Amino acid sequence: MTSLQDFVTEILMSRDFAVGEREGYLLARKGEVEVIFCLIGAGEERSVLAFLDKYRRFKGKKVIVTLVALPEIPPDKLDPNLIVWDREALAHEVGKVHLERLMGDKERGLVDDLLADDYPKMVSLDELSSLKDAEVGERIVRPTIDVQDVKEIGMRTVGGFRHRLELVPYFVFDYSCVLFSGEKALREETGRLAVNALTSKVEAWSSRMELVYALEQGHRRLEPAIDLEAARSLAQQQVIKVHTQEQEVVMDQSHVTVVEKRKVSPHHDQIVLQPLGVFYLPVWCVEGVHGVMIVNAGTGKIISEDYYKV
Repeated sequence: MTSLQDFVTEILMSRDFAVGEREGYLLARKGEVEVIFCLIGAGEERSVLAFLDKYRRFKGKKVIVTLVALPEIPPDKLDPNLIVWDREALAHEVGKVHLERLMGDKERGLVDDLLADDYPKMVSLDELSSLKDAEVGERIVRPTIDVQDVKEIGMRTVGGFRHRLELVPYFVFDYSCVLFSGEKALREETGRLAVNALTSKVEAWSSRMELVYALEQGHRRLEPAIDLEAARSLAQQQVIKVHTQEQEVVMDQSHVTVVEKRKVSPHHDQIVLQPLGVFYLPVWCVEGVHGVMIVNAGTGKIISEDYYKV
């Protein structure tokens, strides 16, 4: 019978980790990355706290792999380097490894997150004010809800058991345009739009959003699926859509009141778009026993819910 340690070792070796043991725990290394694993089976739940105490000063990542429900972990024993692989995550990963052997293509999974370099260190406000955007990394909308908040939301809705923070890229533009009725200029409109670089959906973007340049919470940064020029074209189309309308014009002609509808819109070639760069919106992806849910971490609002059919 294959043991839990065998499963985890197989997963790690599929990503070229060297696997050994340290004081009864599994130790994996790849390049400069070092990860210590605590494997939890039935009746071993109490060993979690002993593991966290023993490796509280460990500089690498710490992973708890569990087939059972974990006891509550005190907040003072949690840190950004702690990761939990539960039964469902482990089963999915084992299946993925076997499919990769058949199909050849490798998809990003649990082990790849151990190698991720998109967990930037926090900087102080004083340091932040003295640095330029390019020096400190991504511009991220400041999250207003943490993992505990999203766990409560997920439990009340989809019965959430897995929570993942992802950074969704947006191309952001400031724009200005003059509205015309025929060839007559009426007024100028300005605003800010953001193009979701994954879905190509264009949204209004508030200039009052607070930004940070790093997150302590572990996360995965998603890469844009479109380029800047494609985003620019989508933003331009949205400006035309938003500001094209019909207006009623009242005129007196020979003592007769005439109401005429005229189209008001910007001219395509006179829309000015100023690209502000790529911004990242943090979203919580929640998997649960009743379905899946996506929550905007910047506002706390639920973006979408998809319940499983019973």
